[in-house]
Amino acid sequence: MIRRTFQLIPKLGPWREKDLWARGVGDWDAFPRTPAEGVALSPKQDEMMRGRIARARAALKERDLKTLAELLPPREHWRLYREFRDEAVFFDVEAEGKDDKRPTVASLFDADGLHVFIAGRNLDALPAALAQRRLWITFNGTCFDLPVLRAHFPDLPTPEAHLDLRFILRRLGRGDGLKAIEDAYKLSRAPHLRGVRGWDAVLLWRAYLDRGDLEALRFLVEYNLYDAFNLKSLMDLAFNEAVERLNLPDEPRIPVFERGDILYDVSRLLLELGPTERDLRVLERLRAQDRQLREDFDAA
Repeated sequence: MIRRTFQLIPKLGPWREKDLWARGVGDWDAFPRTPAEGVALSPKQDEMMRGRIARARAALKERDLKTLAELLPPREHWRLYREFRDEAVFFDVEAEGKDDKRPTVASLFDADGLHVFIAGRNLDALPAALAQRRLWITFNGTCFDLPVLRAHFPDLPTPEAHLDLRFILRRLGRGDGLKAIEDAYKLSRAPHLRGVRGWDAVLLWRAYLDRGDLEALRFLVEYNLYDAFNLKSLMDLAFNEAVERLNLPDEPRIPVFERGDILYDVSRLLLELGPTERDLRVLERLRAQDRQLREDFDAA
């Protein structure tokens, strides 16, 4: 899809690109290499396009994602996915706080598998983990996840490219929330996770924080993990659907990620979530309060 794009110069949008395709200029190789080979747009625009194509070719050869992202308009960044999907990280962040939102749990899914970061445990390692991947993929991360992380981590790295599935899917006519879109693509969650929403995540975190409730934490982490790894299947499906809508039958589709392959890892991560020293202190405090209540009741 990258080699087919001509949206590399100002004011050349999808309609003019499709017109080039219809006239047989289907990719960079088919674009006139010299004025003697013909004029595709105009003499001035053709010269500019040849220069941009040369830059894009070099960037693609060197796997220079940053330059390719700079050459393409943001609405077309989805085209980068096939070439760079092995270097992508899919992630989601839970947060609490009315005005100053604080990250509580974050889940990442990349070529190395699943990773969970929890406030009070290992959340400080999150920026370094994100820095390992050049392509970041979120759902509504532009409006929520990234602002939350940048407020908490002033030194948060900047990705070479960021694909926000909320806006990619909206252009495909799917403007619902994440859970409704998952259902539409038949990516429904386990029965005990259906109906869980953002406010539930806040309540689960508070139950863990206030009472040392490990089951609440495990539930929250499981919910957040699904938010992360489901993005991989959604991005695969969205890419293929976007290609389909461009009416390019010879453009190969990508295999859609089967999430069943990592559900064992989800279970393993949840089982590994044992209590911290802080959790044990909270539990001891609550037990002491319970003992005092029992003693007061018996003495009454």
